[in-house]
Amino acid sequence: MRYSRIISGACLFSLSTATDLRGEVSQQPFEYDYRAEAELASSLNLDNPDPTEMREIFARRRQRVLQAIPGGAMLIFSVEWVQPRRLEFQVPDSDNHDFVFLTGIDGLASVGSALLLLPTPEQDWVVLYTSSNVATVQEQSGIDDVRPFSQLEQDFSVAMTDYRDWRITQIRRWPLPAALARKWGSSRKVLHVNYPRFFRLGLPEPSRLALFDRFRRFSPEIELRDAADILDPVRMLHDAWGLANLRRAVAITREGILEGLSVARPGMTESEVMETVDFVYRYRGATLGFPTSVRRHPMGGRPPAPHIPEGFIQYVSRSGAEAFAPADILHIDTGAAFNHYSADVQRSIPIDGRFNERQRELYEIALSVQRAVIEQVRPGVTWWELHNLADRMLREAGGYDEYWTYGIGHFIGMEVHDEGDYTQPLQPGMVLAIEQGVAPPDGPRLALEDDVLVTENGHEWISRSIPIEVDEVEALARRSSSFEAFVTKRERP
Repeated sequence: MRYSRIISGACLFSLSTATDLRGEVSQQPFEYDYRAEAELASSLNLDNPDPTEMREIFARRRQRVLQAIPGGAMLIFSVEWVQPRRLEFQVPDSDNHDFVFLTGIDGLASVGSALLLLPTPEQDWVVLYTSSNVATVQEQSGIDDVRPFSQLEQDFSVAMTDYRDWRITQIRRWPLPAALARKWGSSRKVLHVNYPRFFRLGLPEPSRLALFDRFRRFSPEIELRDAADILDPVRMLHDAWGLANLRRAVAITREGILEGLSVARPGMTESEVMETVDFVYRYRGATLGFPTSVRRHPMGGRPPAPHIPEGFIQYVSRSGAEAFAPADILHIDTGAAFNHYSADVQRSIPIDGRFNERQRELYEIALSVQRAVIEQVRPGVTWWELHNLADRMLREAGGYDEYWTYGIGHFIGMEVHDEGDYTQPLQPGMVLAIEQGVAPPDGPRLALEDDVLVTENGHEWISRSIPIEVDEVEALARRSSSFEAFVTKRERP
């Protein structure tokens, strides 16, 4: 198949061994070939994916994780319910993304499922437990060993018996539990499980935590570890499917921004502009990577925002009923998600088509910082080097670093603020959102955010086609929209 030919014809790149706070190995090197992934990404048909190609893509994901497991086994449960996130937004299936990443199975087909990954010297075990039809899941996932979900309890109960109690006849009768018991041995029994990624200790806990506790009670030697320590480094180096979907998400985000900001005018509300943008996303087959924010920023600045108690951010609308007035700045923070992969873009435009002198001065500061930081994105650069560059430029431009209250950016992927290791230098295949802005207390706020792929020799500014230069932004604000006739109707229901 085409994917196999690409992989075999390119050199392989491996991340180095990682250690945890105890000085123990938390992740082994795994193979990742950015050049091959980027080449395949350009040829994938996202609207009608080839099933065989998709099964091989997800098989390679599982193989990377099998390589990265430092010891023991990994058990990843599907997750149907997630606690509200503490201070950031999430999508309803955020906690299910690890399962989706490894299997390609989502929605109803993923309910009541778990994936076991067990590397052994004899073979790599990949076992999917499902509450759906076994044959259907086998065909969809390409995983040969698919079992009813009820068998998970039996397999683990047998495997957790101490190794000294095993007989040769039992090993022949129960090959998977035998392989797991042999891997665990007679001392430490390490099992990497998917603890909640987004949690609040005071809320009801996910049901799988009770099973994790049962593991410990029935076998005190079992040592449970967070699978995220292994999965995060794998997820932050995007394969062909991730790269292709991120590009599509950015392209749909571009279309939504073009339509929403060209239809915006004095008299429209923040929510009306937001709904236009979100409609385009859904019409193009995307979902929201996070709630779209559209805000007006008058010359004197916005009134102080009400305090949001921790854990209640999802109850506060990011776009309100305020109507735009002439000379306002419209700021948008938005991102479409396609096949679970989310873009993240910010733009600021003059609502009536032209920046005034003060607005243009502030915008050009933000734009110069954005250009300079993106220009520095390349393999080997660290997040702190990018952050410190932006901080220094904002300070030298007039002390605007004082009002910049967040970092230079974050990884994007299956979460808009995706998982990853922010302490290591950038590597090819990482995709970043670079964000910063100028926000003096007396307004207006001019902020920008762009999605950037780290390549072998530098970077690809994926969201560059979304207007950002002064003349491009002013032209966008004056551009006619496909929604023109609808929004100018005099009658309302």
